Amino acid sequence: MPATSLIQVQDTPTTADIVPYSPAVTNGVAPLLYGALIDPSAVVQPLSLSSRPVSLSDLSALSGVTLLRELAILPHDQLASYIASNPRVVDNILASPPAPAETSAMWNTMSDPDRLNLETAAPRLVGNLDGIPADVRDTANRAWIPQVQAQLTSRLNSASGRAIAEDARHQIHMLGEIQSALGTSGSIPQRSLLSVDPTGQGKAAIVLGDLAHADYVTYMVPGMFFTVDGQIDDWTDDASRLYDEQVSWLNLIDKVKPGEAKKTVAVVAWMGYQTPDLTNIGSLDLAYQGRDALARTIEGLQAERAGTEPYITVVAHSYGSTAALMALTEYDFQIDALALVGSPGSAAQSVNDLHVRNHNVYVGEAPFDPVPNSAWFGSDPAAPSYGAKKMAVGGGFDAITNEFLAPSFGHNDYFGVGTESMRNMALIGIDHGELVTTGSSSDNRKTLALEQ
Repeated sequence: MPATSLIQVQDTPTTADIVPYSPAVTNGVAPLLYGALIDPSAVVQPLSLSSRPVSLSDLSALSGVTLLRELAILPHDQLASYIASNPRVVDNILASPPAPAETSAMWNTMSDPDRLNLETAAPRLVGNLDGIPADVRDTANRAWIPQVQAQLTSRLNSASGRAIAEDARHQIHMLGEIQSALGTSGSIPQRSLLSVDPTGQGKAAIVLGDLAHADYVTYMVPGMFFTVDGQIDDWTDDASRLYDEQVSWLNLIDKVKPGEAKKTVAVVAWMGYQTPDLTNIGSLDLAYQGRDALARTIEGLQAERAGTEPYITVVAHSYGSTAALMALTEYDFQIDALALVGSPGSAAQSVNDLHVRNHNVYVGEAPFDPVPNSAWFGSDPAAPSYGAKKMAVGGGFDAITNEFLAPSFGHNDYFGVGTESMRNMALIGIDHGELVTTGSSSDNRKTLALEQ
């Protein structure tokens, strides 16, 4: 087989069976890297390249998945030494990562020893690349945190400047907050660390549930003033409440629709971009970052779960809704549902502009929230002409559970305990939008239909 192929098959193919790698996507499936078999019936097996010689001097000229592959096949000690001597290598890859589909394809064609080599020698890299399985990323990120904590403590103890010492303290505290939000090994549901970056304002994503097998996956995207250091614990608690609400509804609906209780959910407390404060809230600069990061995250899951893709929902608040709307307008991937609360809008003019299946878009606006209707960043998604569905957040009586639903007030009360807002977002995330309350008299007819 030609040396450029990364796969092997049971029967040795002829030269005509191999085609050069192309970044094009055919029928929605990215081709295997460095070469792909034309015959789809061939049995694909990983091919270890750990014996192939690599020149370290050539690595600086490589990028993307090509560089990742070459790093993975370096001997472990040599790889660890190279990363330690060239820390910008990891920074550069993460700043401009390969497409998630390419990363996923690369990972799937790697041998187990090469995967483990990359994971243990470069845990920060593996832990933050979309397209690599969530459980692998969790293991890598949890291994990396104590390593960087030790480095930061050493920097703090030897720091000669106040700024360096303060930055080290800030990062140490942030990592501690992330560890706190992760809970313990006995936490229910299980929690995993999908990404972590303690520099600057910080970035992180914590998964509640099993992202690799969940039937329903919900991404929660925060808005302005949310920082990892200040709100990762609270945001993860909000995600936990949404998770519990979704499970409770599946169990309840199971009484009239058997089989629902067997379905599983995962909720991602996603803080994968820098949110704005009062100094930059009027700019879209950070929304562009959020747009790209959120798109990569979802594309990564879809690449990993190809063939078993879950029902994907995005719940976005405030400035985060603008970033989400931009991602769903400007990228080609599709999701199944979108819930927007406290949204300042985007350039999208209607649900027709959004890559959301069946126009499954919901909008909630609380009393005394000054952000909705401002159309600060474009069209108001709650406007009748937009075509989105109304999601009530004003509170009231739930005719199904016979419980009082708390109202949401102002801009930051949409995720409160027992709110109508949380109830509706939970139902949207498990594909039961028919039960979402709208504040109209039709709500009672919807609930009676369920009870029958």
